[in-house]
Amino acid sequence: MGLGGGPNGAKAVFLDKFPDAFKNVRRLDDVRQLVGVSREQTLAVLDGNVMMNAIPKEVDTFRGYVRILAYQLNEAIQAAAHVVVVFDDPKAITPAKADEQQRRDQLRQARVPLCSEDLVATIFDDDYHTNDLLADGCNVKLLMEFRKARPRFYDAVCAELLRKFRGEMTGDGTWSLTFDGVDVRGGDRGIHVPREAGVLSSDPTFWAPLLTRTEPIGEGDLKLTDVTQRVHDASRVQGTPVHGVMLNLVTTIDTDSFVIELLQQNRRERRAEEADRDELTILCLKERARKRKGDDFVTDAHYTCCDMQTFHELMLDYFYGTQHLTDATKARQPAALALLAAVLAFCGCDFVEVKGFRFDLALPIVRQMARTKPKDLDAMARLFETERHGKIQALTALQMFILYYLKSLEDQPRMKKVKENASAHCQQQLYRVLWTCSYWHQQELKDCSQWGFSPRCA
Repeated sequence: MGLGGGPNGAKAVFLDKFPDAFKNVRRLDDVRQLVGVSREQTLAVLDGNVMMNAIPKEVDTFRGYVRILAYQLNEAIQAAAHVVVVFDDPKAITPAKADEQQRRDQLRQARVPLCSEDLVATIFDDDYHTNDLLADGCNVKLLMEFRKARPRFYDAVCAELLRKFRGEMTGDGTWSLTFDGVDVRGGDRGIHVPREAGVLSSDPTFWAPLLTRTEPIGEGDLKLTDVTQRVHDASRVQGTPVHGVMLNLVTTIDTDSFVIELLQQNRRERRAEEADRDELTILCLKERARKRKGDDFVTDAHYTCCDMQTFHELMLDYFYGTQHLTDATKARQPAALALLAAVLAFCGCDFVEVKGFRFDLALPIVRQMARTKPKDLDAMARLFETERHGKIQALTALQMFILYYLKSLEDQPRMKKVKENASAHCQQQLYRVLWTCSYWHQQELKDCSQWGFSPRCA
């Protein structure tokens, strides 16, 4: 899940190159207090799929899931007056994800005990109700291994969480809890009745219209950004429940959000009205407690927090070495960041990976091109054109990046194998890179089989 990892991966490189954009904190409320913004001015957007999949392995009951998630949501509500939990919409997931989903399903099925169907100690399809989840012996941890069973389970858990919070929230303090991408009927939808992903909220009058999209968004990591944009627009309107909200706490473990949020931050910085640029976004990557094998060194659970405004500024400073830029250079900033996104895709993500490309070695090449190769950036900008023919011209920028990258390896020791692998890329992979870059820009290319993906992705 996310960008290529390890010591040479995106997260490690970002932490090393741009430390001033990062801070570790124990609780989400600590983030808000560090920023100096009130709870009423704060929105927390959480990745529900991540939360569901991060439940400890020893927890295998419906009530156990609800208990742990209620604790996590309570933490979020203490930090932010408005909490939105987003889920993938299976019907709207891009077909380009088919290969990755198949791989994940194979890994999940390998964890399912081998036995006859009538002896499986869980539910494995959509034909059940909430009462079945509450029955003695129902192993919901095992249920999570079955793609057909998971959506109704998410619906049931979210419905119970909302019921629980409605009953327990006291006082006059402002709060809202919303689930984006679940069926409002919860686990009690009729058997064989089609699921309808929608908005389940403590304040449906406001949140349901706000988060209802003409064009559905499939993946939660794109929804995170979409929700912040929608709330920002509503926050400018007097009398709305979110009027005055200016801080976004975007919470996930998916490192794709680095690039998605960076691209969104550039759009924020380019808003026409200066007063409309006061939105602050902190990407909060949840880190588990860890104990180093062989000694007593323990890292407590915490959040690695990235201030996207600072991160954006530092990235551009790294690219150009100065804040005194010509108008032409400023105009090319989106193309420079698009090239960065493409390079991150090169180095590995859910949609493509080109062997031999390491982000620690590739990032300086992006800087080189941003500073000295404006025509290549102009080629990269063609990805934003409407017609496929124009978009494909962005291949020129990718080909030039590869040329510079390979050349940079010539004088480095022990890089022969890396160079060989990088040289062995194919055109199909380049098409996938362009598709991924466009996708992260929230411009999904529907004809993905024409962008290097297998025929089953059509």
